[in-house]
Amino acid sequence: MLKNLFTIALRNIRKDKTYSAINILGLTIGITCSVFLLMYMLDELSFDRYHKNANNIYRIVSNIKEPDNAFTWAVAQIPLADELRDNYPEVKNAVRFFGLGRTLYKNGEKEFYEEKFFLTDSTVFDMFDYHFLAGDPNTALDKPNSVVLTKSIALKYFDKTDVVGQSFQNQQGETYAVTGVIEDVPLNSHFIFDALLSRSTMPQYQGSWGNFGVFTYIQLPDGYNLAKMDSSLVKVIREKVNPVFEKYGISIRYELQRITDIHLHSKIQDEAEAGGDISYIYIFGAVAAFMLIIACINYMNLATARSANRAKEVGIRKVMGSQRSHLMAQFITESVAIAFIALAVSLVLIFSLLPLFNQLSNKQLPFSFVTQTPVMLSLLGVVVFVGVVGGSYPAFYLSGFNPVSVLKGKASIKGGNALFRKFLVVIQFSISIFMLICTLVVFDQLQYMRQKDLGFSKEKVIRIELASDDLINKAPLIAERMRQAPGVTLAATSDSSPGSRIGKLLLQVEDNEGKLSERGVDLYGADYDFVKTMGMNIITGRDFSREVSSDTTYAVLVNEAMVKRMAWDNPIGKKFIFGGGPNQNEKRVVGVVKDYHQNSLYDAIEPLLIVLNLKNNFLLVKTKEGDIRESVASIEKTWKEVNPGYPFEYTFLDQDFDSQYQSDEKRSQIFTAFSILTITIACLGLLGLAAFTTEQRYKEIGVRKVIGASVRSLVILVSREFFILVGIGTLLAFPAAWYFTNTWLQNFAYRIMLQGEWMTFLLSAVLAFSITFITVGFHVIRAASANPVTALRDE
Repeated sequence: MLKNLFTIALRNIRKDKTYSAINILGLTIGITCSVFLLMYMLDELSFDRYHKNANNIYRIVSNIKEPDNAFTWAVAQIPLADELRDNYPEVKNAVRFFGLGRTLYKNGEKEFYEEKFFLTDSTVFDMFDYHFLAGDPNTALDKPNSVVLTKSIALKYFDKTDVVGQSFQNQQGETYAVTGVIEDVPLNSHFIFDALLSRSTMPQYQGSWGNFGVFTYIQLPDGYNLAKMDSSLVKVIREKVNPVFEKYGISIRYELQRITDIHLHSKIQDEAEAGGDISYIYIFGAVAAFMLIIACINYMNLATARSANRAKEVGIRKVMGSQRSHLMAQFITESVAIAFIALAVSLVLIFSLLPLFNQLSNKQLPFSFVTQTPVMLSLLGVVVFVGVVGGSYPAFYLSGFNPVSVLKGKASIKGGNALFRKFLVVIQFSISIFMLICTLVVFDQLQYMRQKDLGFSKEKVIRIELASDDLINKAPLIAERMRQAPGVTLAATSDSSPGSRIGKLLLQVEDNEGKLSERGVDLYGADYDFVKTMGMNIITGRDFSREVSSDTTYAVLVNEAMVKRMAWDNPIGKKFIFGGGPNQNEKRVVGVVKDYHQNSLYDAIEPLLIVLNLKNNFLLVKTKEGDIRESVASIEKTWKEVNPGYPFEYTFLDQDFDSQYQSDEKRSQIFTAFSILTITIACLGLLGLAAFTTEQRYKEIGVRKVIGASVRSLVILVSREFFILVGIGTLLAFPAAWYFTNTWLQNFAYRIMLQGEWMTFLLSAVLAFSITFITVGFHVIRAASANPVTALRDE
């Protein structure tokens, strides 16, 4: 019987090619997009789960609360790991990663700057699972100056991976012996490195309980009660940390983050890698569900629209003895067959479009990802869902025709639940308008972030990192030579730049009454030309000046946020005290810089201190208007003249700063692409209902045309019902879209106001009505243009 059902189903699919093609197209788009979104979500949810002990590994982060400020760092103090490993038996392992910054490494003629080389404890491979290609994970980092390379770094320096026993040097001439090679760290990792150096290489790097700066991880036993570990951390704070910070009114609290939660749930600014967002998992899951729902609605509408063509078939089969259950099985089988065909086409599209999707989503998902059990089960579930759910309503509706009425030509093509069909259209357009509004609002917010006045000029600024003590000592000379280079207008040096991290120190700060109090202050060093080069504005006081000799000893700049934090009536001359005792060093404010965005627009502008310093590790070069390539060539020539032993590498400041929004832009592009496809599927559904309605009113249109009705009046007559349905869908979509976009915008400290987005809402409604008018008008015009004799010949 099943074979017979599929044979008839395939025959009917071939019989009405147009109907079948529209159905298969809608389902193919829905299934393809849903699978892509599912692959994206599964990859996001898979982060760090490849570690065998993933559920028992935790990162320790530091919550720091000052009298007038609070923040969280993803790092802890260096001694913490040793303290937990040595004195708390429940801690099975503790591992730290020490960042080494940008450093030059050499092997013969090959030399490269590296930023992802880390010092780490020798037990790192006991805690974390990485696939070794060569070397022994148990002893690889036991000895000083030993290093484990990733495969790509081994190929980069040695052109092969079998390099255990070979060595290379850093810019200081220190030699490192390769003791292991591992596969590249998987991309679904919250922390990615290129090489790990033995912690014993720098035994003098001990730090103190007052200094933060290393990523710290601990491994706990299976099923361990985290409340007990929290109590142990409180004890550490009480005994080791509070004696350092309590006297300054600063409190520290450690927090445990399971590594499998970091990528999607951690909102800490100084993460090692760009994080994801669990809210997007929910959003993309909803989009995938919406697309499948709309695809099912399309099938229902198109099957219903075709009912007049199949009414006699149903009547004859009933007269011949077919039971209603057999007819229902036939229609559901046809639906499942169409779903399977759509699935087959979808798999071909997924294979073809996967490189484009990977580029869009910034991932590297192989096609074999589709063969994973969750994806295969989801594909089967999609086919069953679309086939059974999508075919259920037509099956109930068509199988219920009265055979006598049908064969007499008196079947009511209005049979079935007309209200239900209208409800489906309302749902379709509610979802489509909702997604359209959300897409436009997301686009406007990203445009706002790209175009907002940041308080500095990021265009045509080249940033070069001075990644050695030699270059830093030569920083004033390098900057001066750059200012003389053709194609350059300004050049400066600093210890940071917009979009980069900055340090924090505990300083004594003079308040409005002249008293000194301890404050944690964000600060960095910059030279005389930094403010001018960056296009910042001094709103009170003055900039650093070469004409004022005391500036090298005393001068600092602050931003408006610092003035507001300290409630200064007159900030000029206010003191900052660095250090204590005989090493105490006093600085005074000479000017106030207009607030600028050091970090992304996710974060509010923090109080900031800029200290005059001439030897810095960033060179910032402002180029002239014109061909940027000529300016870069001129800068490179000057660099090689001044620093012949160092490679010339640079980035553009605007690209660096905007990279903070790269993840958002990628997710926005995904959301936009799938929103457009969702609207496309909805239009196919509207096409189905328009076809159904014009088929219902075919004779009515013929009569009205005979008695003199114009095509325009007929289009308006039939479209009116659809306009009402779209209007109801719009009314449902507006409040939902308002709530969702307003919630999403709360993630940004600086954002557009929804009150100013009324044109977005209006545009979405106009677009929906326009699509409705065009689609319905096409069918009505075609019906109205036909010879009315054809419609009335049976009367």
